[in-house]
This record gives sequence, structure tokens and C-alpha cells, in this order.
Amino acid sequence: MTPLRDSWAPLRDRRFRLLWTGQTLSNVGDAVTTVALALAIVTATGSATDLGVVLAAQAIATVALMLPGGVWADRLPRQRLMLAADLIRGLTHAVMGFELITGTVDIVHLATLAAVSGAASAFFLPASTGLVPATVKQEHLPAANALMAIGQRGSMLLGPGIATALALTAGPGWALILDAVTFVLSATLLGRLRLAPIPPAPHERFTRQLVEGWTELHRHRWYWTNLVGHSLWNMGRCILITIGPVIAIGSLGGELAWGTIVQGGTVGALCGALIALRAKPRRPLVTANIALGLGALPLVLLAAGAPALIVGVAYGLMTGGVSFMAPIWETAVQEHIPAEAISRVSAYDWMLSLGLTPLGMALAGPLAGAVGATATLYGAAALLAVSCLGVLVLPDIRNLRQGSADTAPSASQV
Repeated sequence: MTPLRDSWAPLRDRRFRLLWTGQTLSNVGDAVTTVALALAIVTATGSATDLGVVLAAQAIATVALMLPGGVWADRLPRQRLMLAADLIRGLTHAVMGFELITGTVDIVHLATLAAVSGAASAFFLPASTGLVPATVKQEHLPAANALMAIGQRGSMLLGPGIATALALTAGPGWALILDAVTFVLSATLLGRLRLAPIPPAPHERFTRQLVEGWTELHRHRWYWTNLVGHSLWNMGRCILITIGPVIAIGSLGGELAWGTIVQGGTVGALCGALIALRAKPRRPLVTANIALGLGALPLVLLAAGAPALIVGVAYGLMTGGVSFMAPIWETAVQEHIPAEAISRVSAYDWMLSLGLTPLGMALAGPLAGAVGATATLYGAAALLAVSCLGVLVLPDIRNLRQGSADTAPSASQV
């Protein structure tokens, strides 16, 4: 267990403080937009399909450009790439907000703007993975990643309330304007970062650098095995969030039942990040994957017809496990993947995690229709459990230690 004083040490470093503040502000804005955009589109057009088109446009652009984003994040100064991405996202969200405020809602325009914002995120996300280690001392890296998770999970608590208040008083368009402002503030803080640059490789071809990222990923068997597990876990989670509302509303007490379950997840996510702040596991990947295994609980309980409150507690354990796992995983990646390749390698992580999410959502309904919702939930629970606990048979995962070097492949990694 890390001493409480050391847990907050990263915030005493000006560089990390600037990064954390900017990202937390931006996360609050994103959480506001997630709710406000749904309210705005459904209110304006009455069509869930229109909302799906806008969200899909953003997700597809992000996934499609994730690998190029990782290459450029290893080529260019990461904070500058993130700064540019923030400004682009701020501009697109400001235009979207303006359209909503003026009542000129056009789904094609909104989908196009969402795609541009998603494309910018494809460059931002891999760069952000590689930037945190440059802002803190090595011994403070686990706490820094946990603090980033706390900022993100805390935003999930604040965002929906702010979005609802703005939507009811000023209109949902102003919520997107607020998000645009948070992007500009984040970019301003990133612009004040002064970091030692990682020497780029300007003479290498783009495709060669992309292949080098894949080679580096494949060199670490513990890494790509976990990626497969995480991707399957995400598919199982998508089945929960797709079928869950239908069962909760139809059988557990209506909209209030699903709201109770979601709130349990939100509180659990923040608690998991707070616990991770002081955790210092000897075998980080073993601990992280066991925490992910808690994700099977709400699926099993929902399938068994448990009350909404019980399912909500279990959902809190699920999201808490994810929040606990995330900073541990980020620290392992940052410690064991070379800094000059980390953005390219992490781009595969982002791409697989985000890419299989729509697939899980698309399969949930047909599966439930074919074999029943109960069987689908039990199957998803088994998928979650096997995906994160099954990887523990690999010695590379069990033997990886926090803080140990991993710059050369072992015999089991080649």
C-alpha cells in the first residue's frame, strides 16, 4: 500500500498538474456532451436512429485513424499533437452547439462534425498514453495514472447533472459550447507544458513505423494476450449495457431501476480509481485481471432477476474493477514499452477496445432474440470471466512486476 502522502505527490509537479487539470476539465465537458447531445437530437428529431448515426460517425472515424494517430504521436511532440486535437475538437463542438442553439439541426452536418471530432481523438488518445510518464518521476507513475483515472471517473459524476441543468435552463446547445470551452482550456494548459522531446525517426517511412509498432507489440506476449482479453471483455460489457436497460425497465421497476443500476456503476468507478491511488500490487497484471473478473457479477445477477439495487451494487463492483485496473495497466505499459514506440503500440489497444464495442452492441439484440435474454447474459458473463481470468495461465503475465525493466524480449516473447 502506497503512503497517503505519496499518493498525491504527482500533483506537486507543475507539469503533471497542468496535464491533469486540462484533462479533467475536458473530461467534464465530454461527460456533459454525451448526455446533452442525446437530449438535443432525440428532442429535435424524435429519432434514436439519428442519434446512432452521429455517434457511429464519431466512433468509426476514431477507430479508422487510430493507427496513423499512433504513428504521428511517436513522430511529433505529443503535447503539441494533443493541443492541436483539442483545438479541432473544441471548434467542431462549438459549431455543433451553435447549430443546436439556432435550431438549424442537420443530422448530416452533425455527423460530419462528429466524424472530424472523432478523427482528432484518434490522434489525441495514443499521444496521451505516452505523455503521462514525461510529466512525473518514475516512482510516482502509478499514482499519476490513478489520479488521471480519478479525474475521468469524477467527471462521470458531474457531467450528467451539469448537462441536464443546462438542457433544462439554457438548452442543450450551450452544453456543447461548454465542452468546446473545456477543450480550449485543455489546449491552453498543454501549451504551457515544457517537456524534453523524445528524438523522432524522421527518415523512416510511415508504413515502416507502423510495422515497427506491430513488431514491438508482438514482442511482448503479456501485452497482446491482455489486449485480446480486454477486447472480449468489452464485447461482454456491451451486451450488458444494450440488454440491461430493456430488462431493468421491463422487469425490475422501470426507468428508475436502470437509473439506480447506472448510478451504482458511477459511484463504483470513482471508488475503484481511489483505491488504485494507494494500491501497489506485487503482480500488477494478476491483480488487474482479477479485478476485471468482477464484471461477470452484474450479468449473472441481472439474468437471475435480482432486484435493481443488488444489480446496481454489482455493477459498481464491475466499474470499480475497471477503474482499479486501468491505472495499473497504464503503468505496466508505460514501464515496459519503450517510450519512442509507446503511442504506436497503445494505438492497437485503443483500436481493438473501441473497434469491438460496436460489434458487441450489434450482436446483443439478435442473440437475445435467438436464444433469449437470460442465456445471452449468462453467456456474456462467461465471456467476461474467461477473457480476464484465462490469461492468468500465461507465465509472462503472472511474473511481470511493477517497476521491472522489459526492454528486451524474453525467450517466451519471441
